[in-house]
Amino acid sequence: MKKKIALSIAGSDPSCGAGIQADLKTFTMIGIHGATAITCITVQNTQKVKTIHKLPLEIIEQQIDTLYDDITPDVVKTGMLYDGEIIKLVTQKIKQYKMKVVVDPVMVATSGDLLSQKNFVEILKNELIPKAYIITPNIQEATELSKIKIRNINDAKKACKELQELGVKNILIKGGHLKSKYAEDLFFDGEKFSLFSLPRISDRYAHGSGCTLSALITGMLAQGEELVDAVKKSKNILWNMIKEGYIPGKGADVLDHSANMLMDIPPEFSTHDHFKTWYDLKTAVAKLVTFLTNEYIPEVGMNMGYALPNAKSHGDICAINGRIVKTKEKPCRCGSINFGVSKHIASIILTTIDFDSNLRSAMNIKYSKKNVERCKKAEYTIDSFDRSNEPSNTKSTMEWGTKKTITKLGFIPDIIFDVGGKGKEPMIRILGKNPQDVVNKIYTITKI
Repeated sequence: MKKKIALSIAGSDPSCGAGIQADLKTFTMIGIHGATAITCITVQNTQKVKTIHKLPLEIIEQQIDTLYDDITPDVVKTGMLYDGEIIKLVTQKIKQYKMKVVVDPVMVATSGDLLSQKNFVEILKNELIPKAYIITPNIQEATELSKIKIRNINDAKKACKELQELGVKNILIKGGHLKSKYAEDLFFDGEKFSLFSLPRISDRYAHGSGCTLSALITGMLAQGEELVDAVKKSKNILWNMIKEGYIPGKGADVLDHSANMLMDIPPEFSTHDHFKTWYDLKTAVAKLVTFLTNEYIPEVGMNMGYALPNAKSHGDICAINGRIVKTKEKPCRCGSINFGVSKHIASIILTTIDFDSNLRSAMNIKYSKKNVERCKKAEYTIDSFDRSNEPSNTKSTMEWGTKKTITKLGFIPDIIFDVGGKGKEPMIRILGKNPQDVVNKIYTITKI
């Protein structure tokens, strides 16, 4: 099977948080074969850059030529080029091999250490940037290149137009260093601005995030994604990699490049309410599977849902696109989290919020007399419905059963269960204000 190929021309980071090591991990994660041409060997860790050793130009050139003797990368990414000589060499090779290039104009490390020489900026502007398909500077780099002080999105728009004058059509200014509630990246294709925004993750340095974002874009382009879609998807994947990052040493945190990051990336949301609903559910499900045992998992699996404020339809309910299922060792979530992917849980939640708009979450667990007794011992309000009384013309059993139970009681209980029917597994449902409320209830039940 032939894989798409991406080439990274960049420096080496022995801590593997940034540089070609991060690029290779990124390419592998999204199913791309990664190739490299090393420009510099850095002596660094998660705290600082101690030394930079520039490789001889002939060695850099031989790496690129030897690769192109054998393989043809679909897209090329440049990272740390360090000085004007390397920039001129790489630009020459771009022209020689007609490369489609993503230029990440690396100038400064996360630690604050310089990764470029004094003549770097002007030569980059005159030589390499005009040959780029897209450039991906951060705020500091975009300021250096455009000579515009960027303090907000309007300044970033001005900088994009200045950068376009250098001869590059597509520009992505990474806004992680702007002081705002949301991390906003600005994309400009020469005609239209697009703003990609996700909540800022506090207390993270995210060593290698710039390298990884440009590598993700490179990989997405190699797979045939349209540029604006490649940028959007790459930002969402990066957000999750930062959120799930870790600290390997005594300095900055690094990103999580494991393959399961792709299952948890934020989908494309139209509002921040969508994001918050998705994120709150994702967080609660992650906590749930840390303590849940198989005795609470129904044969059909478990699902949990959470409604948008003022939800009106199944499309307004976020849930697992799959189930939490039994495995030999412990319950495991199978499927991504998204809107409009659940019918049963969504019907329960929509019915519940017709009575109280503050109760927006629900989850099903396995029915057993023991589990019902645990619910009672936890002093939760509890009631049931009988499937045999369901009218023949009922469109949704969950809607009918939930509505019947609440109407009978005159209030919404914590627990609604049924003992099943012909071909129907009995089930317990836990209701709550939000996913954390539901998880707290099941946690209490499991401790009885």
